[in-house]
Amino acid sequence: MVRTASTQQMALQVHDTEGHVYSVRICVDEKAAQGTLVITGSAAEKTRQYELTQLQKSQDGKTLAFKASGATVTLTIEEAYTPPRLHLVARVFVPVVDTTYTLSEAEQERLMAWINTLSLGVLS
Repeated sequence: MVRTASTQQMALQVHDTEGHVYSVRICVDEKAAQGTLVITGSAAEKTRQYELTQLQKSQDGKTLAFKASGATVTLTIEEAYTPPRLHLVARVFVPVVDTTYTLSEAEQERLMAWINTLSLGVLS
């Protein structure tokens, strides 16, 4: 975790359903409620970067919600599974992206703690 005056960053590793490893970096400007999400796979895969706006968090620290490329997006930790899952859903009326990654319990706990420290509006 990196923290400056109003900007926080989190980096973690996740795996897709086929076992491929991805690096995820989330950078949040708390004052502006915006940021970036960067997902990097193996060297052969393209890095995906998303500009985030209207960032909000859930009260329990399990969900970040935001707008990206015109879509409404939720990034939710699903801790009922072993290993825990990170579920990314983007909707433009209907889901256009619905991806699930797994992460370690340690990464899940770090991510939830980080989300809880963010000074963002709370989802209703």
